[in-house]
Amino acid sequence: MRVSTGPTGEGPYRRRRRFAPLPMMLTAALLAVALVSGCGGDQDSGQGAREEARAAQGGQEKPRGATTGGETGMAEGGEKPEAVKALYVPGFVAEGEGLDGVLRLAEETEVNALVVDVKDAGVTTYPSEVPLAQEIGATSDRIPDLAAFVRGLKEKGVYPIARLAVFQDDVLPHARPDLAAIDATTGEPWLTYQGAAWANPYREEAQRYNVEIAKEAAAAGFEEVQFDYVRFPSDGEMVNLAYGEETAPTQEDAIAGFLEYAHGELEPMGVEVSADVFGLVGMNDYVGVGQVVSKMAPHLDVLCPMVYPSHYPPGAYGYDNPDVYPYEIVDLAMADFGTKARAVNPGIEIRPWLQDFDYLSEYEPADVEAQMKATEEAGLKGWILWNANAEYTTEVLKKVNG
Repeated sequence: MRVSTGPTGEGPYRRRRRFAPLPMMLTAALLAVALVSGCGGDQDSGQGAREEARAAQGGQEKPRGATTGGETGMAEGGEKPEAVKALYVPGFVAEGEGLDGVLRLAEETEVNALVVDVKDAGVTTYPSEVPLAQEIGATSDRIPDLAAFVRGLKEKGVYPIARLAVFQDDVLPHARPDLAAIDATTGEPWLTYQGAAWANPYREEAQRYNVEIAKEAAAAGFEEVQFDYVRFPSDGEMVNLAYGEETAPTQEDAIAGFLEYAHGELEPMGVEVSADVFGLVGMNDYVGVGQVVSKMAPHLDVLCPMVYPSHYPPGAYGYDNPDVYPYEIVDLAMADFGTKARAVNPGIEIRPWLQDFDYLSEYEPADVEAQMKATEEAGLKGWILWNANAEYTTEVLKKVNG
């Protein structure tokens, strides 16, 4: 059972997606796997269809047991737990009644960390003092006092992580087209199929802007800054995309350069730096969005692959319908990410985003639990659950108090 921790968000705070249509994410190296759209493929629903698909695949699902080993609970004063087990908190939940529900989960279950929006859809969730953010009207008072908010989390023993959506931005590109990815046919900011704009990842000013916001989050007391949308666009009329005079030889160099710069600015502030990456980049180094693990990992403390089974194309890891194999997909993906990331950064922490939402089919508690189990059995200690509305499957979260 998913329990809602807050109202459905409105305006820019309602998450548009963490799951863009897939075609442009699949490069030639993945054509051997399959070419599908994000809404294509099997559209089965319910556990019965899942079991039928597993049987048709001819494989035996690995057993599902307890979600995790050992009780972790919350850390003292917001210090980093040995195993970070986090929930995503969107901006519209962070300062409202919904936050109480999330905090109750952190108090009563193994959840000990929260990933909180500080910038999403181009708008900060707090009154940022970054000059450019003020100039373009990209600030809000959703969280009126960010430092007080973070202190409140720490007082409850919650490890606070700031999520910052970097280059997907619905404000900066329109206010400053010189910092935007441009539609070559119109000269206006280029838009995805969903109507989202993108800042130009090659532009140093766009990079600095996001790092300044990240530094505000660090100064407010967040222990980790997590960069999301730290990539190039993946869906839309890609042939019309124009970046002007590129300032890096390749997309992957631009993304790696941004992370190197950001880490250099944030490390002296005593915060860890993490980044979200497509699950597909574990299988293929070049999916066309500038995310290459071997180039990103040297500049990260934590790598957060978004290994949602429903977002893998038919044929991925040998499964015709990856959506119905949550354990296997996460298990195989973690092996890929571990090999690639630790080859260049042996001490890096790998903490996957796990699926707790319905997409191609209804995701039941056993499916969420299977991903947790796969993560644990891959030798990883932590995970983050994603649900755009903070409605989580509470029965899979191990009780630690009472």
